[in-house]
Amino acid sequence: MSEEIKFIVNELNKEPYSRNYNLISFDALSGESLLQVLNDVFAEIDSKNKLDIREEEPEQMAVRMLGMLRILKYKPPDDNMSNFRQGLVSGNKHVVYPILSWLLQRMDELKKRAYLAKFLVKLDVPAEILGDADVADIHIKYEELIDQFKNIHREYEALRTSGFSTAELRRDITAMEEERDLVLRRIERMKQKVEGTPNHDALLTSARALRQEREHKKEMGQQESDLKAATQLSEQRILRLQTQLKDIRKAGMGTTPEGLLQRLEEDVNVNTYIVKEKLPKELAAKQRYVTTLQRVAAQPAMGQQEIDSVNKQIRALTTEINNLNEARMKEVEEDDSPESKVGKLSFFRQNAAIITRKKEQTAERLSELRGELANLQEDMRDKQNQLKQFSGEQVLRGEEFKRYVNKLRGKSSVYKMKRAELSELRAEYGVLSRTEEILKAKDAQILEQLNAMEVQMGVSGFRETQETVEKVSSMKAEVDERKGQTLEEMSGMVMELNHKIAERKARLAPIIKELRPLRQKVQDLTVDYNDKKHSYDSVAAGLDTNMAKLEQEVKGLRDEIVKSETKHHLLVAEQEILTYKQQQASDEIKLYLSSDPQDKKKSLREQLMSYISEQEKLGRVLREEQKSVKDLLQTSAKQLRMWQDVVKLLEVKKKCLDVARNSGNVTRNSGGEALVLM
Repeated sequence: MSEEIKFIVNELNKEPYSRNYNLISFDALSGESLLQVLNDVFAEIDSKNKLDIREEEPEQMAVRMLGMLRILKYKPPDDNMSNFRQGLVSGNKHVVYPILSWLLQRMDELKKRAYLAKFLVKLDVPAEILGDADVADIHIKYEELIDQFKNIHREYEALRTSGFSTAELRRDITAMEEERDLVLRRIERMKQKVEGTPNHDALLTSARALRQEREHKKEMGQQESDLKAATQLSEQRILRLQTQLKDIRKAGMGTTPEGLLQRLEEDVNVNTYIVKEKLPKELAAKQRYVTTLQRVAAQPAMGQQEIDSVNKQIRALTTEINNLNEARMKEVEEDDSPESKVGKLSFFRQNAAIITRKKEQTAERLSELRGELANLQEDMRDKQNQLKQFSGEQVLRGEEFKRYVNKLRGKSSVYKMKRAELSELRAEYGVLSRTEEILKAKDAQILEQLNAMEVQMGVSGFRETQETVEKVSSMKAEVDERKGQTLEEMSGMVMELNHKIAERKARLAPIIKELRPLRQKVQDLTVDYNDKKHSYDSVAAGLDTNMAKLEQEVKGLRDEIVKSETKHHLLVAEQEILTYKQQQASDEIKLYLSSDPQDKKKSLREQLMSYISEQEKLGRVLREEQKSVKDLLQTSAKQLRMWQDVVKLLEVKKKCLDVARNSGNVTRNSGGEALVLM
C-alpha cells in the first residue's frame, strides 16, 4: 500500500495535476476530497467528467463513476460489488487508491479507450421502444455506423503505425541533395584550380582507375580473410567432431547390450523412485509447511516472552521423547519374553527406516549432483561462448591439444631462429651506425672545404641555393600529388553520393507509388469519416434527447413507485398495529368475562386497577409526609434564625475583643473572663 501511495502522489504532483501533495497530506484527505481527485483524473481521460462533485447528487456521481469504470474495463480486486459501490460512494481509501493507481499507470491507453467509447458503447434501448418501426430503423443505421467507424479507425491505426513517414523521407532526400550540391561545387572549384595543370584529364582517369583497383583489392582482401576464417572454423569443427567420434568409440568399446540395458534399468529405477516416492513426499512436506505458515500468519503476532516459552516447551518435549526412546530400548534389550521378541522387531523396523533414510539421502545427493552437473555444464557453455567472442576458437582437447602443442613447439623453434637473426641484425645495426657517424664527420669536413672553395671562387651560397631549389621542386611534386589524391577522393565521394541517391530513389519509388493511392484513400476516408461522424452525432443527439425524455419519465415513475411503496408499508404497519390492538382488546374482554378469578387477575383492567390503588396509597403516604415536613420546616426555620443570631453575636464579641486587645483596654475578672474598659 505504501508503494502504491508513493506512485499516486508522484503522478499527481506532475503535470497536468500539479497537486503538491506529500504522503501525509494525501493520506489525510477526506473521502470527498479523494473522490474529487478521482474525478479530476477521470476528467483528464474524458473532458465530460470535468465538474465539481459537490454540485452533483451522490447517486448520480456513483452512477457516472461506475459507468466510467465499466467503460475503461476496470476490474475491482474484491468480488463483492456491493461493498465496492459503498466504498466508492463514501470515498473509502481501500477502494479509491487501487483505482487511482490503475488509472495513472495506463493513461494513454485509457484516453484512447474513452475516446472510442464515445462512438462504440451502444445505447441501451428497451425492447418495447425498439418495437416501433422508425426507432428500429434508426437503431439499425446506428449499429451500421458503429461498424463503419470500427473499420475506418482500424485502417487509420494501421496507416499511422505502418512506419512510413513522407516528411522524414523528404527531409532525407533534401539533405542528400544538399550534400551532393556541396560536393559538386567543391569539385568545380578544384577543377578550376587544376585546369592549368598539363594532362589533368589523363591524371584524373589514372586516379579514378587507381581508386577502383584499390577498392577491388580491399574487397578481395576482405573476401580472402572471410574465407580463411570460415576454413579455419570448418577445420576446427572437423577436428572437434573427429575427437567426439573417437571418444564415443572408446566409450563403446567393451560394452554389451546387456550392460546397456542394465544401466538403463538402473536409471529408470532411480528416476521412478524419485518421481513416485521422493517428489510426492517433498510435495506433501512443502504443502504441510505452507499450511503451517498460513496458520501461523493467521494467528496474532507473538511477543519475545511467548516465543521463549514455546521454545522451552519444545526442548522439554524433545528431552522427554528421547528419554522414553532410551527407556524403551533398554526394556527391549533386557526382556527375553515372547512379547520382547515381538518388540525386537522394532529393531529391524528401525534398520529399514535407516535404509529408507539413506535411500532418500542418496536420492537427494543424486539430485544435488545432477543440479551441480547442469550448473557446471551451463558455466562451461558460457565460458565457451566467451572464448568464442574473444578468440573465435573452441577449447582444445585430446588430439587437438597435442597438435596444438606440436605446432607451438615448431613456432618456438622458429622464434629462437628469428631471435638469433634479430641479434645479428642488431650487431649489424651497431656497425652501420658507427659507419654513419664516420661518414657524417667526413661530410662535414667536405662541406667546410666546399664552402672555402666557393669563397675563393667568388660564388658563395651556391650549394645552399641549389638545395633550396631542389626542396621547392620536391614540395611542388608533393602538392601536385596531394591535389591528384584530393580530386580522386572528391570524384569517388560524388560517385558514392550519386549511387546512394539512386539507391534511395529506387528504394523509395515503390513506397511513394504505394503511398499516393493510400494518401488519396486517407483523404477519402477522412471525408467519409467526417460525414459519418456528423451523421452519427446527429443520430446520437436525437437518441440522447429521446433518452433524456425517457429517463425523466422513468425517474418520475420510479418516484411514484417509491411513494406508493412507502404509503403501502405505512398502511401495512398501521394494519398490524390495529390488528394487535384488536387482538389485545378481545383477550381483555375474554379475561374480564371469565368466571375464574385467576383469569380476571391476568386481565389488563385488573392490573391497572391494582396499580392505580397502589399509587393512590403511595400518594396518601407522601401527602402525610409532606404535611409533617412542612410543620417541621417552620420549627427548623425558627431555630435556624436563632442560631444565626447567636453566631452573629459571637462574631461581634470576637471583633470587640480583638479591638480591645489591640488598644490594651482588656482586664480579667475573678472568673477569668475578659472585660473591656471603655
